[in-house]
Amino acid sequence: MEIKEIKGIKHYLYETLEEFNVFCPGIEVVGNWRNGLQGEWVYTDDLFICQVLKRSHLVHPGYKKPRTLIRTICGSFIVEQKTHEMLGDNGIAENIYAFSGNYDAIYERAKERKLNNREFLFARYVAAGENTLKAYKKAYPKAKDEDYIKKKTNSLLKKEEIRSMVKEEIKKILQEEGVTPDWIIGMYKDIASLSDRDSDRLRSLESLAKISGLFDTEKKQEQLTVWTGFTEEQMEALQSGQKAKLVAHGEKEED
Repeated sequence: MEIKEIKGIKHYLYETLEEFNVFCPGIEVVGNWRNGLQGEWVYTDDLFICQVLKRSHLVHPGYKKPRTLIRTICGSFIVEQKTHEMLGDNGIAENIYAFSGNYDAIYERAKERKLNNREFLFARYVAAGENTLKAYKKAYPKAKDEDYIKKKTNSLLKKEEIRSMVKEEIKKILQEEGVTPDWIIGMYKDIASLSDRDSDRLRSLESLAKISGLFDTEKKQEQLTVWTGFTEEQMEALQSGQKAKLVAHGEKEED
């Protein structure tokens, strides 16, 4: 039996049905993990036993129809992807939010993002909260030189496709946990209304004011440039790409 604590709750991976029955008497193992609902106990493909922590749908332009995501302490898996195997013999996943299994099959979205499979994997690890250097080492396990790893990590983080994907994956993870913009605003509102501390209420009100744009008093300025009539020399300068002489410059505020 292996144990992993997540958000203060202990989760278990049992090696056999006999072991499971000793610690969880009277609880049913419903079958293979692909059919399990959230909260149910299921068999991995090599007949270990674990609990389904999350079952949700993934909607993405790269998929013709929604896919079903199963998350356990062994990792995250796509039900419809037949090449995905949940193996208890691999032990508890270091990062349960990262996809596990056959990388070539899992990261079919990599091509449309102009990323190769390992770049895609690196972005997933970073989005799930992994330290960037550790994320690189997990995505590129053959890399050993620390200076090389730091250099390549910095290079990947500058890549627009990587940055875009990390933002999207973070948003997806938050949505799966119910952390939406409406939820965040609701929490701010509750604190502002119910908190006993003036400082907490004030900070919440300030945050809500910023979100609403209530105190956005920044004045846009329109630049006005005044030119006198151009001389022949100035016209020649403009036509040749040289800078013409600025005679006057002013600014006015929008009403």
